[in-house]
Amino acid sequence: MALDQRRDLVAALADFYGGHPDVERHPMLAEVGGHLAAALDADGVEAPEPMALPVARLLDGIDAGSDVPGVGVVLSAFVAARPVLRWIQTPAYAATLSQHFLDNYGYVRVLGPGGLVESEVASAGLGIWGAGLHYPRHEHPAEETYHVLHGSARFQRGDGPWEPKVVGESVHHDPWERHAQRFGDETCVLLWAWTGDVAVNARLVSDD
Repeated sequence: MALDQRRDLVAALADFYGGHPDVERHPMLAEVGGHLAAALDADGVEAPEPMALPVARLLDGIDAGSDVPGVGVVLSAFVAARPVLRWIQTPAYAATLSQHFLDNYGYVRVLGPGGLVESEVASAGLGIWGAGLHYPRHEHPAEETYHVLHGSARFQRGDGPWEPKVVGESVHHDPWERHAQRFGDETCVLLWAWTGDVAVNARLVSDD
């Protein structure tokens, strides 16, 4: 059963990226979807040791149904697989961000180093941020695309304006592009994809 739940989650992400219109604008998504689909064909879904985090409780309060194509399938698979997933946080954040933030933040790596599907060149997964959190400015060497699956958020790229995004909308970041998020009044679930140098974690940066 546990392996089936993991495979269902991998399949949901593979289908999401495989048929998403953003692939035309961001070819990196085709690469991510291809890695996920290939792993399913090769029976390459791994079973990393599950690990819980407080943030997983927030899945109890979300509605996994959605009229946006692909979103409901991913959310349903995510909720079903929650107990058998390895929940993690960016290590450096534990020493920097508040306990409130840490209790309401975490993610699962579906593709990438230590994920359900191993890869050294692409990464993807699902992250949760509680209502009202501010994710400070950060950067990383990987190219990135976020898709909002639940809730809402405002995204800032560089020194640009804060742009509101809702379910079904996406945000793209170039390598090393500094960015930040402010989350709305309900739990936000983001699907993220990285390509390039995916072994290097995000790091917080000052506004100096």
